Amino acid sequence: MLRTWFSKLLSWFLGNPTEEPEPEPILPTSTERIDYADLYALLRAEAPQAEIFLSDKDYLLCNREDVKRFLAADGTNKSVYVAEKFDCDDFSYRLMGQFSVPGWSALAFGILWTDKHAMNCMVTEEGVFYLIEPQNDYLQHGGLLPQQGDHIRLIIM
Repeated sequence: MLRTWFSKLLSWFLGNPTEEPEPEPILPTSTERIDYADLYALLRAEAPQAEIFLSDKDYLLCNREDVKRFLAADGTNKSVYVAEKFDCDDFSYRLMGQFSVPGWSALAFGILWTDKHAMNCMVTEEGVFYLIEPQNDYLQHGGLLPQQGDHIRLIIM
């Protein structure tokens, strides 16, 4: 234990010449924006029964490939599902938190709840509304799958 402590102290003073530099963070490439009213209208068309809460006056639209790269680097989907302890809502909150960092927090990316399930969502540069299953990083559009519920109740971005 003393040897470990000493080697950590020595490497702190001298630095570690074999230490790799931190990789540059992945940043989104999109420059396409959407304002509050247009995003609200798009979401209302996708989820007519939903309560929709938008927290900003405008958003950066998502580049689908950027989001796929982000999801591949993120470990949310590797978490272990535990009913009532770390379940669908916890997965979706965690993934939303991962996106809530400088460079990514302006994206049209959020959380949604159906009558049965919680997951994430995004709007792409093409104006396509995608659902994101944070437990397996699956991106889908064109509506809910039967196991996900009958309708979207809530969207927060």
